[in-house]
Amino acid sequence: MPISLIRTKLHRQPLDADLVDRGRLIESMNTSLEVPLTLVSAPAGYGKSVLVAQWAEQLDGGIAWLSLDAGDSELRTFLRYFVSAVDTVLSGACDATRELLQSASLAPVPVLVSYLLNDLDTIDAPCAIVLDDYHRIETLSPVHDLMLRILEHPPRQFRFVVLSRQDPPFDLLSLRAGHRIYEVRLQDLRFTEHETREFLSVTTDLSVCDEALAHLQHEVEGWAVGLRLVSLALRHARNADAFLKGLPGRLPEIQEYLLREVLAAQPDMVRDRMLASPVLDRFCVEVIDAVC
Repeated sequence: MPISLIRTKLHRQPLDADLVDRGRLIESMNTSLEVPLTLVSAPAGYGKSVLVAQWAEQLDGGIAWLSLDAGDSELRTFLRYFVSAVDTVLSGACDATRELLQSASLAPVPVLVSYLLNDLDTIDAPCAIVLDDYHRIETLSPVHDLMLRILEHPPRQFRFVVLSRQDPPFDLLSLRAGHRIYEVRLQDLRFTEHETREFLSVTTDLSVCDEALAHLQHEVEGWAVGLRLVSLALRHARNADAFLKGLPGRLPEIQEYLLREVLAAQPDMVRDRMLASPVLDRFCVEVIDAVC
């Protein structure tokens, strides 16, 4: 009996009210629809999912979303989720592939690719699927072979947006040479000084001097999670400018420093729950209450 799909993996990244307008990246992402694959590749904490969720929200066309985990390295599981994600924007678009997946033994990858490509090629309006956390797919998974074969003969209107902390094992050189890939990298995702100032204004309602802002920009290097930690720590700082000017150098040191500042300001009960909850793969208020 197949395992029931987790429907929440098909939900788009929720957006906070304090988002910074990243119009420069949204505009460049729009051009990505001209090619079959968009790769958003950067380490953790640089706002990959948030950026793509912002972009998807502004588009008229259908954008399916699939948040991946290690279990999706199994090809049948991946395809079941893939077909279900496409169903959220175009119901029944991949019915032939879904029927093929019902067989007791899974068909070879070339057969699966032909069915899926034929299904996707019947789509006559712009459509895309976001594959978030693609780095969780295991290195030897046949999912990579499936994706490579699809990108060799991509459908006319369907696009793939892959979000990953590291480059997937695709033939990027061939994709670049064939103008079949658009790439968003760490240097693109880094917050500019203007975006950093806007972020601090929105999240802390504070205005900082140019010197403090320049020091913050130099030390944090536009790292989105670092800026979030800064905004949390600033809520308890007596002097915002002095706090920012005193940030230590190098990202690892800043991360440790800011986490210490933020955690120190939390009540004992909150800290205890934060220490207990990492043992859980998934959690909600009720589960954390039970664990603690």
